[in-house]
Amino acid sequence: MGMTLQTCRFLVEARRNSGAPEHVLTLGRQSLWVSPERLIKLLDTVFPHADASTRYRWQQSLLPAPQRFEAFVRLLGASTVEAADASAYEGAELIHDFNRPVPASWEQRYDWVLDGGTLEHVFNYPVALANCMRLVRENGRLFLFTPANNYCGHGFYQFSPELFFRVFTPENGFELERLEAVVDTAGFSRVLGVRYAFPITGKRYAVTDPDRLGERVLLVNRLPTLLFVQARRVRAVEPLRTPPQQSDYQRHWASGTPPQPLEQTPRGQALVHRLVLLLGETFCREILPRLAWFLDPLRRWRFLRRLSLANRRFYRPVGATAPNPSPSDPPRRPDHA
Repeated sequence: MGMTLQTCRFLVEARRNSGAPEHVLTLGRQSLWVSPERLIKLLDTVFPHADASTRYRWQQSLLPAPQRFEAFVRLLGASTVEAADASAYEGAELIHDFNRPVPASWEQRYDWVLDGGTLEHVFNYPVALANCMRLVRENGRLFLFTPANNYCGHGFYQFSPELFFRVFTPENGFELERLEAVVDTAGFSRVLGVRYAFPITGKRYAVTDPDRLGERVLLVNRLPTLLFVQARRVRAVEPLRTPPQQSDYQRHWASGTPPQPLEQTPRGQALVHRLVLLLGETFCREILPRLAWFLDPLRRWRFLRRLSLANRRFYRPVGATAPNPSPSDPPRRPDHA
């Protein structure tokens, strides 16, 4: 497990906006793939009036690489930084298998709980996620840096934004403050017999709630993509007492109408009916779509672009001024189910 420049920047933004945490818990002992010089630049955005002696002290505390992340979080204001793990092999303070509920004495102990890449490796994921939620104090925050796309084989799971929009709700005692998608990982190579890591990273994109759009927010891309999640605990209730449901299914159940991925206009429906009668269903389903390429040569490009990070209805670059769709905006009919 390792924190990156992007994840550290995300935490620094939370520190600037919400104040310093006192007690912090990480899931597993976190390594930090960032130089002290980079981290000091981030700290400068939190403490812009730090003098030379303070910056020298930062530099010295960040030099030991094995404890660099803990030192960085302490410089953000934390008085304690602990780790929880299923094994003591990395010196975690709390030893517990997150497949099982945490002891009641641990609940509401921490201002920040950070998952830098653990929960996808825990088979009983709903229990593990509820454990993290229980550990957070009221007005504390849970941070998840977790796989979304192109991490097949990394752990048990990859996750959809829909999951976190439906989990971090007032019913579960939480408010979802930020959910972003970002290409952020490290590649490994070798030159002259020396192995080294190199960053694979990109822009951060705020993800739109599928329930606000009235359609699924999908993503098809080719690079490893993470979700950055920040949720605040607004009140201490038992989380996940009622299993969350996917928003589009809730809408169909409420309306009594099934999904219609190929819903036609009356004219289109009449034409489809006539073609099926003349040519047969097999021809219309299998042959005509191939022939339609001549009339619609950009269809594959348009389809994949709509499901990419270039879709501004789904993904908005962090810092952009365009607003999210309002809850009063009429839902758009999905192109597929």
